[in-house]
Amino acid sequence: MLTLAWPSLVENLLQTMLGVVDLIFVGQLGPDAIAGVGLGNQLMFLLIVLFMGLAVGNTALVARAIGAQDKAEAERVAKQSLLLTMVFSVVIALIGLFFSDALIRVMGASEPVTEIGGSFLRVISVGAVVMGAMFIGGGTLRGAGDTRTPMLVTALVNVINIALAYLLVFGNCGFPRLGAVGSAVATTLARFVGSVLILYALFRRGSILQLRWRGGWNWDRAVIARIVNIGGPASVENVVFQVGFLAFSALAIALGTAELAAQQIAFNISGFSILPAFAFGVAALTLVGQSLGARDPARAEQSAWHALQSGTAWMVAMGVMFFVWRTPLVALYTQDAEVQRLGEMCLIFIAFAQPWQAASIIFGQALRGAGDTRATLAVTFAGIWLIRVGLGYVFGVLMGWGLFGMWVAWYIDFIVRAVLFWLRFRAGKWKSLKV
Repeated sequence: MLTLAWPSLVENLLQTMLGVVDLIFVGQLGPDAIAGVGLGNQLMFLLIVLFMGLAVGNTALVARAIGAQDKAEAERVAKQSLLLTMVFSVVIALIGLFFSDALIRVMGASEPVTEIGGSFLRVISVGAVVMGAMFIGGGTLRGAGDTRTPMLVTALVNVINIALAYLLVFGNCGFPRLGAVGSAVATTLARFVGSVLILYALFRRGSILQLRWRGGWNWDRAVIARIVNIGGPASVENVVFQVGFLAFSALAIALGTAELAAQQIAFNISGFSILPAFAFGVAALTLVGQSLGARDPARAEQSAWHALQSGTAWMVAMGVMFFVWRTPLVALYTQDAEVQRLGEMCLIFIAFAQPWQAASIIFGQALRGAGDTRATLAVTFAGIWLIRVGLGYVFGVLMGWGLFGMWVAWYIDFIVRAVLFWLRFRAGKWKSLKV
C-alpha cells in the first residue's frame, strides 16, 4: 500500500502545485484576476468530468485484469479508454472555444472577471486532448500498479509550467506579457509534454503493462460497455460534484468579490490538505480492484482500512499546519485585508474537517475500485446538493450568516458523506459486484 501511496502523494502534490503556482502568479494582478481564473478552472473541471469518469472505469477494470493476471484484457480496456477520450476531448475543446465567455457570465460574474475567466478557459479547454491523455494514461499505469511513472512525469510538468508561467504572465526575459492567459498557455504546453511522456511509458518495452501499437483500436462494444458501466455513474457523480461546486461558488459571488476571492484562495490551499487522502485513496482503489480480480475480498477490505488509518493520520497533521500557518498561507495570494480575513476563516474550517474528508475520500475510492460507483453517486449527490448547497444557501443567504454560514454547511457535508460511505463499505455488498 505504501509503495503505491507515496508516489501518488507526491504526484497529487505536484498536480496541486500547477494550480497553486498559477493562482499565486495571477494573484499579483488583483482580485478580479483571482476570481476569473478560479471560475475558469472550476468550469474546466466541470467539462472534463467525462475524463474523470472514464479514468475511474479504466483504472478499476485494468486493476481487476492485472489481479487476474490477464494483461491482454488490461490492454484492451486501456486502448478503448484512449479512443473514448479522443472523442470527448474534441467536444470539450469546441465547447470551451466558442462558449467560454458565456459560461463565465452565466455564473453572475462581473464583466472584468468574465473577460479574464473567459480568455483563461478558452486556452485551457483547447488543450483538453493532452489533458485526457494524461488522465487515462496515468490511470492505466496506476491500475497496473505503477504510480511512480505518473509522479515523475508530473514533476517535469510542474517545472515546465513554473518556468513558462513566470515568463508569460509578467512578460519576463523579453516574452510577451499575457497576464492570466499566460498561465493558461503555460499549463497547456506543460501538459502536452506530460501527455507525450505518459504515452511513451505505456507503449515502451519493459513497462508493467506494455501497450502494442498494432491491434485493439477497433471499437469494442463489450469493453466499452464495461467501462461505461463503471465510468458512467462516476462521470455523473463528477458532474453532480462540479455543478454543486459551481453553485457553491455562485453563492459566494452573490456575497461579493472579496468573499469569492477568499473562497477561491481557500479551495486552492485546501488542495494540499486532501493530498494524503487522495494518495491513499488511489492505493485503496488499486488494491481493492486487484484483490477482487484475484478473488480475495478479505485482502481488499483490509487494504481499505489500512489506507484509511494512514491517510487520516497524515491529514490531521496537515490540518494542524493549516490552522497554525493560516495567516502566511493566505498572504501568499493577496494583501487585501478583507480577503485575508475571510480566507483565514475558511482555512480554520478546512483544518477541523480533515478526519471527515479522509474518511469520505478513501472509503469512496475503495468503493469505486470495486465498481460500486452508483452508491458513490447517490452519496455525493446528498452531500453536495442537499447539505453543502442547500444548507449553504439557508445559512449564508437566508439567515444572513454570509461566508461563515456557507462554510458551516461545507463542514457538515463532509461529516454526512463520511458516515454514509462508511455504512456502505461496512455493508459489504461491493465484494460481490460483477463488472
